Amino acid sequence: MPTLTDIGTLIIFTPETCGNRPRIAGTRITVQRIAVGYKMGMKPEKIIA
Repeated sequence: MPTLTDIGTLIIFTPETCGNRPRIAGTRITVQRIAVGYKMGMKPEKIIA
């Protein structure tokens, strides 16, 4: 059975990292970067590379 994850625990804000922009927890990948890449038609692997 799949495990459910609360998305609120995956997206974080920290003033000292990425200018307090929302980002994926444990990374420096911002939500904006993912959204822009997605709109450009990029595959998930390319966005995180």
